[in-house]
Amino acid sequence: MAANKYLDVVSPNPNAVLPKDYKFNKIQHSPKVLQVVEGMLGFEFNGFLIVDPTLDETGRFPVSATTYYKITKSQQKRMIKQNIKL
Repeated sequence: MAANKYLDVVSPNPNAVLPKDYKFNKIQHSPKVLQVVEGMLGFEFNGFLIVDPTLDETGRFPVSATTYYKITKSQQKRMIKQNIKL
């Protein structure tokens, strides 16, 4: 059986920008994140689910999350703590 290439995103916020069953067909591949699983913190950027804010959407080039993705330092730290297990 082929692996599912889609990831469901469900927001607890009824006023969220994303609809309840939004599907991502591109997931950022980061060498620091071994597996993308339910419950990880992430956001949509250019059609990609971003799970590592330190790399671009291709997962190849380092970026500044605050300038490239326009997220706050606290959001970046929270994502790194939750998603990147060193």
